[in-house]
Amino acid sequence: MKQLLFLVFLGFGALLHGQSLQFSQVKLVTNQETVPAGKVWKVESVIFNIPATTMPLANSGSANCNAGQYQNQAIEVDGVFTKLGGAGNSAYNGYTGYYYGTRLPIWLPAGATLSGGPCLNKISVIEFTIAP
Repeated sequence: MKQLLFLVFLGFGALLHGQSLQFSQVKLVTNQETVPAGKVWKVESVIFNIPATTMPLANSGSANCNAGQYQNQAIEVDGVFTKLGGAGNSAYNGYTGYYYGTRLPIWLPAGATLSGGPCLNKISVIEFTIAP
């Protein structure tokens, strides 16, 4: 019985000495960036480019931001595009389909890379330092 109590107290002690997060800064990511060592990022929201016409934006290369192209409305995490938003119906060229999107916020560990598709202007990130 004493051994069991000792193990329980040891377990609670380990929980009390766990790591914590300390606020570091708010970032606006505009190009590909890597989460620094000893940090984590909480991706909160994105700011899309809003075209005045259906013509491509000057700062979005050849992409048409009104088109439903997957990469245009996505963030890229570690080289993989993930479309943002919830679930819903979409119609494109007469085809109606159901799509899923990644809901924000998402957490990124140290070493992860983050960038946006050509129709994203900025990605809002909160950076935390991992404290021992």
